[in-house]
Formats: sequence, C-alpha cells, structure tokens
Amino acid sequence: MKLGMSSAAFYARFETEEAAAHLGDFGLDTCEVFLETPSEYTADFGRMVREKLKGLHCTSVHPLGTQFEQQLFGRSLRQVEDAFSVFTGVCDAGQAAGAKYYVFHGPFGVHGRLKPENIHRLQDAFGRMQQIARTRGMTVLWENVHWCALREMEDVRTLVRLLPEIGFVLDVKQAYRAGVSPFDMLDAMGDRVRHVHVLDTARDGSLCLPGQGTFDWLRLIRQLQRQGYDGAVILEPYEAQAKDEAALRGSLDFLRRSLQG
Repeated sequence: MKLGMSSAAFYARFETEEAAAHLGDFGLDTCEVFLETPSEYTADFGRMVREKLKGLHCTSVHPLGTQFEQQLFGRSLRQVEDAFSVFTGVCDAGQAAGAKYYVFHGPFGVHGRLKPENIHRLQDAFGRMQQIARTRGMTVLWENVHWCALREMEDVRTLVRLLPEIGFVLDVKQAYRAGVSPFDMLDAMGDRVRHVHVLDTARDGSLCLPGQGTFDWLRLIRQLQRQGYDGAVILEPYEAQAKDEAALRGSLDFLRRSLQG
C-alpha cells in the first residue's frame, strides 16, 4: 500500500496549485488533488498541477462535487448537459495531472434521505460518467459520505446490484459520521475498494489525526490486506487537523509505520 495525502489539507490556506507544490515537502508516495472551482476543471490547470507536484504521483482528483454532481442526475436536459460539461472538465484536469481515479460523492437528498435506488436515471448517467472518464484513462469511484446517497452498507449492496462494475472509496471518518463501523463498510465493499481516505476520531467523537484518536489502524490495514487491497491510503484532514504541520508530519509517520506492520 502507498501512503498519500489530499491537497484538501490546505484548503483556503493555499490555492490548489500551491497546495500541490507543498505536498512534495511531506515525503509521500502519492497524493490526491482536491479541485475547488470550475476554473480549475481544465487540462491546462491539470498540467500546471502536475508540474507543481514535482514528480509526486497523483493517484486521484476530487472536485467540490456540490457544484455540479447533483445535476448529473437532474430532470432538466440543459441542466444535465451543463453538469456533464463540468464533469468532463474535471476528468480533463485529472488526466493531465496523471490521476487514475475520480472520487465521487454523488447526489444527496434535499428533503430527506436519498437512497441509491431512487436516484433519477442512475444507470444511464453513471454509465455515461464512466465512459467519459475511461476515455481519459480514469475510473469514477463512489465514496461513502454520511450526507449523500452512499451512506450505509445496504447502499453499497444496492449500488453493486444496479451498477455491477462499480468501484468504491472507503472513507473511515464518513463511516463514523454515519454511525457505521468502517470495518463493516469495508466488508460490504469487499474487493471493490480501490481507494481509501483516513482520519481518526477522538473519544469525544471529534475528528483528529491518525495516531491521536481511538481507531484501530492495524485492524484496518490487516483487513485491507486480506481483501487484496494494494492501493493508496490517503490522509484527508480538514483545516482544523492540518494547521499544525508538525502534528501532520507525525501522523503521516504513524500511518507509514502502521502500513509497514
């Protein structure tokens, strides 16, 4: 497994290309680039980010999906086409940055819980997304997010039934926020897990860096190994966890030791 970190760690502190350049200072194996706004959803911007990474491999891109992902499944044709235009731009940027994966949050319920089986035009729209991504050497992976349609283990099973070729991102903190065991979520995703986001949880339930909380990292790594996972483990902290860079480096060291057994 490879250790990486998301440029989202520096959201609002640095612009995306500056955050990409800073990632190179952490001794990472790989990284994820968080694209923040439509002006960044271009091949030219992706090429600039790749240059700023200074040889650090980018395994994935993750856009601010609330800007357009909901509308990929919309009922207005113009709305859908505009959303797909934005989505295509993200994939162009990802390809230029060298990314293999697009991390997808997916739609959410505006008036309550949205279940995957109730997503409008799910199979057609997701199939079109994958086709656009694949022509650029990328794959769309659906991430569990506590406020979106993929929230619980049953949602995983529904998506596998409706989208037989689906692959997943396991997000440990999002499982906790949904009141779900990350280990149960990983078991439900099985060998369809292609990417992993990590952050720890303190005894009071607040988020913290790995090594500062209560999560059993060795158990997670062993389960990933049993399931044949050999991809990236991406530290994805928010601003509150990333502002102390000494602690950030210490957490990355902790994760690397854990990955090495």
